[in-house]
Amino acid sequence: MSQAKVIAVVVIVAIVIAALSIGGSFLVASSRQKKEEKEFQTAKGLLENKQTEEALRLLKEHITKYPKGATAAESMFLLAKTQIEQKADSTDALALCERILKDFPNSPFAAQALYYKALSMVKERPIKDENKPVLTEMAKKSTSRQASYVAEYGLALVDLDEGRFPEAKSKMDALLERSIPDVLRQMVEDSLGSLNLRMLNSQELYGDDQTHELQTGDYLYKLAKKYDISLELLMKVNSITDPKRLPLGQKLKIPKLNFSILVDKNTNTLTLLNDGKFFKKYIIRTGAYENQTPLGEYKIQNKKHDPKWVNPRTLKIYNAGDPENELGTRWMSFKDDRLGIHGTIKPETIGYYSSFGCVGMLKEDVEELFDLITVGTPIKIVGQMNPEIVEKSKALGYRD
Repeated sequence: MSQAKVIAVVVIVAIVIAALSIGGSFLVASSRQKKEEKEFQTAKGLLENKQTEEALRLLKEHITKYPKGATAAESMFLLAKTQIEQKADSTDALALCERILKDFPNSPFAAQALYYKALSMVKERPIKDENKPVLTEMAKKSTSRQASYVAEYGLALVDLDEGRFPEAKSKMDALLERSIPDVLRQMVEDSLGSLNLRMLNSQELYGDDQTHELQTGDYLYKLAKKYDISLELLMKVNSITDPKRLPLGQKLKIPKLNFSILVDKNTNTLTLLNDGKFFKKYIIRTGAYENQTPLGEYKIQNKKHDPKWVNPRTLKIYNAGDPENELGTRWMSFKDDRLGIHGTIKPETIGYYSSFGCVGMLKEDVEELFDLITVGTPIKIVGQMNPEIVEKSKALGYRD
């Protein structure tokens, strides 16, 4: 065989070997990618089916096994998201978000990682000093709008922790006017509701609050009527235990209030509004069937401590304190003294469609609301029954 032919054969063999090597590598890589995808989908499926503990275990193993794989960014995101929402180890979750932002900056999960990074920061109270400048920068220049909203909430919490209540309230009021994620909205509402009560019950004056100096002939009941606030609230705000013993010259705080109530049957929530703005939200129960809690606009007609209850089915009367008295300790009627807002002896029913038509609340919530509002407070009932809550109410036996 000539030298030229030998060289040609060698070249051909080399090409064949190279092709087989490339093909083999491709097959190995393809097989690895399929295995990676299959393992990821298994973990994701477990997460979707609420088998959270096992899903998180598999995701952690998956990230260790495929740190730069095609599913790595999404795996890290799902793990961090779940940990933060479960209020688990936020340090681990924050580290995962940082890895996504560093290793996969162009991933579709990078913006969400930034959002959950911000969430992990604000869930640690008080806000860490090292996170304050990060939140300030994020609020101004974040590439993720959702992350900037979380950062603004974080800065409101800094104001709150440092005693700047009006500034904190202003920031949170502004956030509720925007289209923010549901998770963040609930966090803001919880914080703002507590802050609003704290400011109201403080003897400090805020906004349009005023004072009244006690004079001869002043009676708390008349003052409450004059300023359109409840007697209970007037006493609480001013730390008065005996309304018959009022020192002349004492300056009473008179909060500026204009409360109204919004009941939403779709979410089973009662929102207390002040001048049309969010004040506090409560989880409630409403009628077991569609029209039992009627839609419409009403007013609080009367308020009663320790009311009697007449079972609408049996007409049996239950006195105050009776362990079977469904009204609990408070009653605020809004329709012919037949329907109203009241407490419950069955706190497990709150959040479901389970009443005869009234709006039921937890004992501590209804007593708080009772002290805040006056007779004549407007109440609006909106929304249709939520199919998901209907099914849960059926499963728990609260309706057919």
